[in-house]
Amino acid sequence: MINDLALKFPLKIYFYCDPRENISIGDKFQHLSVCLAEGFQKLGIPFFSNVNYWQSSLKISEYLFQTHAKVTPDDCSIVIITHNWYQFYQPLPKKLFHPQREYITVYLDDEDNNQAYTNRPEFRQFDFILRTHFNSQLNYGYNFHPWAFGLSNRILKELNQVPDFIQRKRQILVNFRHWKSGHPVRNISCSQLIPQMENILSLNNFIDVPHHRPQEGYHYLQWLQTGGRHYPNYYQRLQESVACNCFGGFFVPPWPNDPGNVVNRGIKQVLAKLKLQSNTIIQWDSWRFWESLAAGCVSFHVDFEKYGIALPVMPENWRHYIGVDLDNIQATIDRIIANPEILEYIAKEGRSWAIKHYSPVPTALRFLEIVSQKPSKIQSNFLSNPPVNIKN
Repeated sequence: MINDLALKFPLKIYFYCDPRENISIGDKFQHLSVCLAEGFQKLGIPFFSNVNYWQSSLKISEYLFQTHAKVTPDDCSIVIITHNWYQFYQPLPKKLFHPQREYITVYLDDEDNNQAYTNRPEFRQFDFILRTHFNSQLNYGYNFHPWAFGLSNRILKELNQVPDFIQRKRQILVNFRHWKSGHPVRNISCSQLIPQMENILSLNNFIDVPHHRPQEGYHYLQWLQTGGRHYPNYYQRLQESVACNCFGGFFVPPWPNDPGNVVNRGIKQVLAKLKLQSNTIIQWDSWRFWESLAAGCVSFHVDFEKYGIALPVMPENWRHYIGVDLDNIQATIDRIIANPEILEYIAKEGRSWAIKHYSPVPTALRFLEIVSQKPSKIQSNFLSNPPVNIKN
């Protein structure tokens, strides 16, 4: 139990959330920050923000992130900023890197565009950059670490109780809005895998559109806050299905291994245009992958090991998910046909693994373990009381 561990970290954490005004609250969606803050909240670690953000209930005055006039970044041990500042070309907070600071700076990076690393030299100033879409075959920089979209309380609430595998429809969800014109990895995998999968599982390709959105109450609030990504009917379809297609990403060359390099980005465009493959994939992470796992679906993606996909805690292929080798799709089909019972095993193991390692509390603890690598004055007590792993 969390309370039995009596975790006492001598630190405060400061979040710089998207401060833009007069825009849709969905445009401010900062999933990585929400997951971390929910973990800190459960652990009893105090955190503050530059703005009030993420309504935790229908009462307007209740926010997960709250601003306090008397608390500044200099009062805290860790300062966190998200990719929204770069995505919308906002200037960084004033004096973020001032020479007298005693806090650690962390950038939560779920940016799709690798070009930012080349164009913005201040990336080298962050103590830690936690990067989703991380690929082990590419060189991002000394301060980059693999990270993941993971699971928020919102997602876990929708998938708290899932039906037994035997009660589900023998169907696979393929609910990409633009899979025929979007990510090359998705296009190639769907066009080659799905026709063969239909001999094993029926296909459900229903797609939620804006007029299917929730109309009021809690679900409408979450639909607004997530920028139109919260559909209760979608979560219901996940729970009714035995499998879900979670492919996504772009093929890039392993050389040059700088993902922001103009040559690397140019070859990426050529590969996409000519529908060619490589063994290096970027922009692969998604909410769908984690939602599918938490729903107890068999989650289909590429073979993470083969394509260089890196996570802080790696899943095991054919235990937690089915990772497809796009050079030998038939091997996946043959293995399922030879051992159909494996689908139920993977569904159960995948859900357990995802919740154990990527729900808010273990995510927050992993964050603290990473930043504890940086010695500083404000961490002298923290390092003598390192984070304790919580076993679910």
